[in-house]
Amino acid sequence: MPRTELAHRIGRWWVAPFLPVLGAALVVAVACNGDNGDGETPPAGETPAAGETPAAGENTAEIKMIPSIRFDKSELTIAADTNVTITVENTDDGVAHSFAVYESEEGALGGEDPIAETEICTAPCVDTVTLNLSAGEYFFRCGVHPSQMTGTLIAK
Repeated sequence: MPRTELAHRIGRWWVAPFLPVLGAALVVAVACNGDNGDGETPPAGETPAAGETPAAGENTAEIKMIPSIRFDKSELTIAADTNVTITVENTDDGVAHSFAVYESEEGALGGEDPIAETEICTAPCVDTVTLNLSAGEYFFRCGVHPSQMTGTLIAK
């Protein structure tokens, strides 16, 4: 086999497994560059324009389902009167959970529909809900373990 053909085949064999990794790295680099579309990074404290993804920590919150059938926190605070995305991560390996937000505990116990909820999923899995709530206290729970996994969501 001619040397150039061998080098070409080896080059493709070596590079091919890394193409998805290189592509993902490029996507992450572009997504994380802080560019707001006009070539400038928004000043600190400035809210991104409509349609832009908020920076990490802005208008987001996280909660996890952890072993022993519980949430990692019993209280979650979010910004009021703005769209907030809550990332719900089930890390309770092999156990099904969901996350639902209600107007109140009484409403949840009375059969009211949740304001927002995730699908039931068996860990490991991640889902999100997006809320826009007025200031106040709300109730959250796992739909699979409604008496064991509960908490208070505070919008302020």
